[in-house]
Amino acid sequence: MTVLAAVTLMAVVAANAASAQNSWSFVMLGDTRDANNTSTGINPSLNTADGNFTNLAAKAIYAGFFDNWKAAMQPVFDYSTGTGIPIYTVRGNHESNDTGLAPIEVLKQAYQEAFSRYVPANGPNNGFTNDQRGFSWSLTHNDVTFVAADQYFNFDPVATNTPWSGYHYLDQAWVTQQLRQTASPYKVLISHEPIFQAIGNGTGEEAVNEDAQHFFGTNAAAIQTRSKFWNEIGDAGAQIYLCGHLHLEVIASTTNDHGHTIIQLLAGNGGAPPQNYIYGPESGVTPLYNNGNTLVTNGTNVAVSGSFGFALATVQADAMAVRYFSLNTADNSWTISGYVTQIAPPLARPIIQLPFDPRAGIFKYTRQDPTGTGLIYRIETSHNLTSWSGDATATQTVTATSDKLQTVQVTLSGPKPITEPKLFIRVVVQ
Repeated sequence: MTVLAAVTLMAVVAANAASAQNSWSFVMLGDTRDANNTSTGINPSLNTADGNFTNLAAKAIYAGFFDNWKAAMQPVFDYSTGTGIPIYTVRGNHESNDTGLAPIEVLKQAYQEAFSRYVPANGPNNGFTNDQRGFSWSLTHNDVTFVAADQYFNFDPVATNTPWSGYHYLDQAWVTQQLRQTASPYKVLISHEPIFQAIGNGTGEEAVNEDAQHFFGTNAAAIQTRSKFWNEIGDAGAQIYLCGHLHLEVIASTTNDHGHTIIQLLAGNGGAPPQNYIYGPESGVTPLYNNGNTLVTNGTNVAVSGSFGFALATVQADAMAVRYFSLNTADNSWTISGYVTQIAPPLARPIIQLPFDPRAGIFKYTRQDPTGTGLIYRIETSHNLTSWSGDATATQTVTATSDKLQTVQVTLSGPKPITEPKLFIRVVVQ
């Protein structure tokens, strides 16, 4: 991989020439650093010649790391001339303090001087000690709004009992505001660490990976904070949560308490050494795809053979499709996965119509014609809003179509009339 650099998560936004479908694309990738090379990339240990990470000499070394990264990215964007495809960066742990302890101030300053001028200066400004402009930002391009939240700006020195635990909060009010105030049909939230555990669950390194996939923490209070966060961003329209931190590419989804499903796109395979272990996700998380994370077993040893790569999103009026590219290191060619993540705009989301006949199990909903989106609509029922069951044999009949909008009549399966005192219904889109 030729990107041997520092910034561990970024979104590259590219406006393509308008085609017949008026489409454009952007790239998502993260953890774009080398393993341990200070001449062409960034050293994960943040070593300096004199062992002092916090003085001005160290700041110059950090600035050199970022210069190396800019040089590697010159075919995409030339930082010296300001020309090319714009690159929008978000800090990761290697741009704060890789040990998970208090931020290294001169490293923060070096990052700010290197990259803050290239992102919108509209981040939250909560006073002199909490001015996140140049670190957190939001941007709307065509039909997509990107909101980037810096997870390393705030640090609680008391909460340092586990790796990264001092960073388990961000400016949620600002994130929610940015998502709510835009009418964009597509909304992408960007941070560095995963919110939900999609891989890793065990002892040793797995315990570290498990912690790394729960930004808010793993205790009861943290899980409640996470639930509030996921509810707010889902209710505000976020469809993708883009993150990195673990050096793999894993796509999973989970639904918030109000029925909004969000894709967690872990795109940490941009150049850093792949993670060594992989197991199952936590409850409520549905894995959709992993890019090259092939299990290799030898007795009790389990390893992963990960692939370097990136995700390419193509945006059209009726759908956003994300495709996944893997690098073949033998000949530097690229393989495109057969899996595609389809993101529907709000117009494609089902809207259940009232009134309906509950005892007969009949209701209607409207949706965008799936032939233009590739989406699948299925019916689920629940008696308690906690446990949901799919009704695979429910009938769905299109009764009307107008301007690509369909009205669908659904009849639940099973005996009629329905006698349960409570029955909840939802339409799930995939």
